[in-house]
Amino acid sequence: MSTPARSTRAEQKDRTREDIRVAALDLFESRGFDSTTIDDITAAASVGRRTFFRYFSCKEAVLFSGGVFQNMAVDLREALSSGLPPVRALIWAIERDAYGADDPDEVTIRRRRARVSLLEIPTVAAYYRSEVARIAQVVTHVVHQYPAHASVRFLPELVGGLLHTMTLEHLESGETHHFAVDAEAWRTALITLERGFDA
Repeated sequence: MSTPARSTRAEQKDRTREDIRVAALDLFESRGFDSTTIDDITAAASVGRRTFFRYFSCKEAVLFSGGVFQNMAVDLREALSSGLPPVRALIWAIERDAYGADDPDEVTIRRRRARVSLLEIPTVAAYYRSEVARIAQVVTHVVHQYPAHASVRFLPELVGGLLHTMTLEHLESGETHHFAVDAEAWRTALITLERGFDA
């Protein structure tokens, strides 16, 4: 059980992260991404550079952090430990971590619109693709931890690849809403694929 002091610290961290994100978005929208420096962002958010880097590794990260799949590893482990096969476990974890999320707030919608419009910038595109790849690697790593699945060559990588492909498609389609928009189509595709494995 968290203490009030811990809750207050966590809330303060959330506020600081949000202040930095809003300041960055304001600057990206008014000045442009390339013309905005980290010093500009920290000045607008009234924080120091050290504080900025405590929350974000670079200005590209402001566009992508705090998105879906933050709990993917935990949710996928829970699903696999319950006995679900890998593809079914991935469906369950995606639905729990993304589809069930609340409608995005204004800042989240602004952040998503900004990153879609900025994907033509090489550093933004590279960062986002690296984040998608990282999420896929997390999924692959989790599936590898279960001997029955790890013994099937390429199965862990295939499950990670499924999430990779879905996430790329979602981001590049100009998403401004959460994954629930495509939930039924992806659920149908994954279940059909799972049935093909069992055939």
